[in-house]
This record gives sequence, C-alpha cells and structure tokens, in this order.
Amino acid sequence: MDDMHRKSASEHSDLRIVLLGKTGSGKSSAGNTIIGDFVFKSGMSSKSITSHCQRHLTTVEDRIISVIDTPGMFDTYMSEEQLKAEIAKCVYMSAPGPHVFLLVMRLDARYTNEEKNTVKWIQENFGEEATRYTIILFTRGDQLKGQTLDDYISENNDLKALVNERGDRYHLFNNEDMKNRSQVTELLEKIEKMVKENGGQHYTNETYRKAQDEIKWEAQKQRSKGYGIKALAVIGGATVVAGTGAVAVAVAGGAGAVAAVAGRAAATVGAAVLGAAKAGLKL
Repeated sequence: MDDMHRKSASEHSDLRIVLLGKTGSGKSSAGNTIIGDFVFKSGMSSKSITSHCQRHLTTVEDRIISVIDTPGMFDTYMSEEQLKAEIAKCVYMSAPGPHVFLLVMRLDARYTNEEKNTVKWIQENFGEEATRYTIILFTRGDQLKGQTLDDYISENNDLKALVNERGDRYHLFNNEDMKNRSQVTELLEKIEKMVKENGGQHYTNETYRKAQDEIKWEAQKQRSKGYGIKALAVIGGATVVAGTGAVAVAVAGGAGAVAAVAGRAAATVGAAVLGAAKAGLKL
C-alpha cells in the first residue's frame, strides 16, 4: 500500500470512528454516548431509523472525534444495492479512512444467523483487512445483571470465535447511562491501543476499493460459469455446442464422447468470457 495511505492517528487532528451493525443494535445510541449528546436519531423500531450516513465532529477529552453513523444492515426497507451505495458514502465520508470500525451488537440479543450474516457481509464488503481495525461494541450493558462480560462471551462458542478473530478487542456500553463517561474513556483507550498495534495506520479508501473490485471480479467469474453451462445443450446422446457467430456442431458417440466434448466446450466458453471480463468488455 502506498505510503501516503499509511498515516498515524497522531498525524491527524481527529479520530475517525465508523459505526456498523444490524438494525436495532444500538448504533445511533452508541454514537450519542461517545459524543455525550443526542445528535443521532435513535429509538426502538423494526425499521432502521438511520437511512443515510451521518457524521458528527466533536471534541471528547481533548481529542477531535469524528463519529459516522451508518444505516442498519438487513433492513427490509432498503435493498442490497441501496445499502452498499450508502455504506460506500460512509467510508468516503471518513476520508482518508476510519481508524476503527465499531461492530455494534446488542448484549440481550442471541448471536443468531442474522448476526452472523451481518459479520459476513462486513467481511465481504470491506475485506479481511478490516478485521484489524475492528472493535466489537456490545450495547445494553445494564442487562448483564451481575454477570461479567467475559463470562457472557465464553458461553457461546461462535461469539467467542468472533471476538478472538478480532484480537479479543471488545467493549461494553450502557447507552442508558450517558453520563457515565468512564465507559467512553475506556473505549477511546482501546481504540488508541489498537491504532498503535496497527503501526499507526488506519483503514484506507484504497483498501475499500480493492475489496469492492474483488466482489465484482467474483461476480464476473460466476457469470462466466453460467455462460459455459448455457452454451451446452445436451439432447439425447449428442451435445450441441452453441457459440455466437459459430456453426452448431453435434457430436454423437456415447456418454464418454459427450462428456469430453462438453468439458472442452465449457472450458473454452468459460475462458473466453473470463478473458472478456479481464479486458473490461461488458457481456
């Protein structure tokens, strides 16, 4: 990565924080807790209250903090395309890139497939590199009822693995107790520690673009497989290979011959489509 993208947090006047999570996880409330004021609209709803990126700049403990709230993931009122477009805006809004992604999860909600899919979506869309810049932020800390957070995490192997994959970086918020500033102080200390462990680097817009390019390339490969399959029509004991501008060729001679011809044709068509994709041709 270019040296111009590798900047230390100390070289910038602000600490850039991006909040991520599914609808109802408490992202906006967590942002308000960090800031110490009700700047992001929050509340209980099955529909994401945050539908667009929101950024707020403030000073917390003599540090300029930039907090970016994002739309909730897996919101039925927002399509996949709309979500990706809005999340992209959030990333570029944090230019030259966030120091930390706070993956917000409710403590009183089970770690279900939807939570797992949220984590998977983040990994796919931000790339594996984003894991180095992620801290899990549990909300609803008042629900522990005397239990320690470590004990809570250890009860679920999947949750324990999730935390472990992120370098055991996690924190607990009680958004109902905004006046408790020690929870914010501790979070900022953990963020600073992570930034130092990352050599003073932050996640970059370039890394995000590369992750998106990988997604597009994977989609092209899947499309090429589809073209290869569509190009082969098996009729009775013969295989008809269809190609644009080519003469259809029928090869008879049993299952072995059919399989051989089909395999060669699929490979040829697939390679042609992949070649076109690499060349930037639109199919």
